[in-house]
Amino acid sequence: MKAVIIDDDTEFTKQLKTYLNQTFQDIQMDTYISFCNDIYTKEYDCVFLDVMLKEGESFEYGMNISKLYPHTIIVYISSVDHFVYESYQQNTFFFIRKSHFNEDYQNFVKKYQKMHLRIQEEISFIIKGVHIHIKQQDIIYVESLRNQIIIHTPIQTYTSYQTLKQTYQELNHHHFYKFNNHIIINLDYVVSIQKQHIELIKQICIPFTRGSKKTFMQRYMHYRSQRIWNG
Repeated sequence: MKAVIIDDDTEFTKQLKTYLNQTFQDIQMDTYISFCNDIYTKEYDCVFLDVMLKEGESFEYGMNISKLYPHTIIVYISSVDHFVYESYQQNTFFFIRKSHFNEDYQNFVKKYQKMHLRIQEEISFIIKGVHIHIKQQDIIYVESLRNQIIIHTPIQTYTSYQTLKQTYQELNHHHFYKFNNHIIINLDYVVSIQKQHIELIKQICIPFTRGSKKTFMQRYMHYRSQRIWNG
């Protein structure tokens, strides 16, 4: 794991580093007492970010990191427990309360290990006559077009002749949402929810249709509540 801790509480940083070194072999760690633009130039597996940095701008920093590096997980840390509700509004992986550090850290480790099992999940498509295996976590969204589907990943797109219904049946329903009869969204890649559309990474916008926003919000809030605390 390649991780960074951004916190001006040096005693807590020392404690967290000790725990991480005991949990993960060959971990590489950077530490900062404040946020700087150099952090945006490095892709980390995990970012531990104090929510109190620079009058609460940490959530903006976390969102910017998520846009740049979708697979980086953001773990907010704070001595102020109520900030968990603000982290709930974005694609946060976990929230560690300093007042419950031992408990929250152990739950973070369990969730991180569970995530690593999940990222091995694949789905198979026949593309140009060849069976191609794609990791489910790499799929941003899937759309149907006539009698074929288009699979969008951060690197490229794939086209396969099968139904959207069949595709959805093979995907992990904890992370994928069938938005309508034409689109399946990977909820892990939702960046923000606007009045008229859902914003995914790479500035992809999925417009709401009549009546679709309320249903989507119910599903997304359920997904977020599970993702923050127990995945």
